[in-house]
Amino acid sequence: MILFISIPAFAQNGIDKPRYQILTKRAGAFLGTFDIELFPLIAPLHVQNFDSLVNDQFFDSTAFHRVVPGFVIQGGDPNSINGPISTWGQGQPWQVTVPAEFSAVRHLRGILGAARDTDPNSASSQFYICVANSTFLDGNYTVYGKVTSGMNIVDTIVASPRDANDVPLQKIEMFVTYIGVNDSIPDAPVLNVPADGATGVLNTQNFSWSAVNSAVMYTVEFSTDPTFATLAFSVNAGNVSLITTALQGNTVYYWRVKSNNGGHESAYSSIRTFTTATGNANLVYPPDLSTGIAVNPVFVWDPVPGADSYTLQVSTSATFTTQSMVYNTAGLTGTSQQVNGLNPNSVYYWRVRSALGTTQGFYSAKFSFTTGTSTGVTDNDLISGISVSPVPAKDHITVSGYMKKSSEVELAIHSIDGKQLNAETHPLKQGVFALPLDTTGLPSGIYFVTIQSEGHESVLRIAVY
Repeated sequence: MILFISIPAFAQNGIDKPRYQILTKRAGAFLGTFDIELFPLIAPLHVQNFDSLVNDQFFDSTAFHRVVPGFVIQGGDPNSINGPISTWGQGQPWQVTVPAEFSAVRHLRGILGAARDTDPNSASSQFYICVANSTFLDGNYTVYGKVTSGMNIVDTIVASPRDANDVPLQKIEMFVTYIGVNDSIPDAPVLNVPADGATGVLNTQNFSWSAVNSAVMYTVEFSTDPTFATLAFSVNAGNVSLITTALQGNTVYYWRVKSNNGGHESAYSSIRTFTTATGNANLVYPPDLSTGIAVNPVFVWDPVPGADSYTLQVSTSATFTTQSMVYNTAGLTGTSQQVNGLNPNSVYYWRVRSALGTTQGFYSAKFSFTTGTSTGVTDNDLISGISVSPVPAKDHITVSGYMKKSSEVELAIHSIDGKQLNAETHPLKQGVFALPLDTTGLPSGIYFVTIQSEGHESVLRIAVY
């Protein structure tokens, strides 16, 4: 049985942070000490593992076997007590491993984290201390403590002469002693932006609050209920600002923030409210990743509650740069729009932005499509976005488009001299359709496909091989 004597039980608002002193010696001579505290409220399994190893005096005489200026020092491998230098850092198969406890805490100077191999759940006794901000590690390694005093000693260690493998030329040993707890409770943050009662808030809004001196993480809560009896969602942040795409359009939200110092959470900040702008449209046609789309397609999207106009953007780039935009029109009051003159056999991206008056709303998702090679495609009052694929065809084609209302549609294939070769009738509902048409046995050549419904006809030219 392992008894964790150093970590007190959970208090009402957290758990006291255990503190340790690390005494270091270089080549047997005293080098200096530095103090650390751990984060049981953020990574309890790693904290318990570290504490149990300290109780067993496991770390004593282990080495800081890796020193990388501008990055980290690393130590805690039992091989470094008296094993060959070539084995330092490899660990032992009998060591207990700890599952990953990734968090939003950032890898800033002084942060202590769990070293591991390629398996996220392989951490054991080895740990690292950042000597510089190393935020590229965020979210991929478990942070479970920080240096509270003596960073000058850590800086001395990392500056030690080292070999090509970053091993110090003179062994630097550690001796770890438990020295008590930090039971402090952090202050509550103060909300900055958006202002209380803000309207037209987008899902790109930057929410920010004041920094709390001892905090390493913040929890931001959003609710549609001013009492926060239920949460819409909650996000942990390692910074004092946050952008979240989880906001829904045309919605009144309440938000608040609390800070976390690794052991205790603060009281909540004051509560603010805001109203989001109109939401994102659901794109209908052309479907995402669709092919064979007409070069004069009609774009269709669903109406957005609360919106009175839309902006349609069509681009040759997924980033919708000014140079790549082929269509960018605001003030559209309907939910469909034809765009003429697209290039055949080309990839395009499209999106829609809602608006209410002069207040712009959310952008939709981003869809892409590829135009076909068909010519002579004409949309009509009943069917839009008509296209055919594959081009050229072999044993079948698929005719697709968007029905503006439910109706019966007749598809027919005609030879170039006008003779009807095949015809099919389909009842279709309003919405996107994709109808197969058999071309088996047709000699190679040019043919016409007609689409007729309620007196409206569209004609497409196809090639069969």
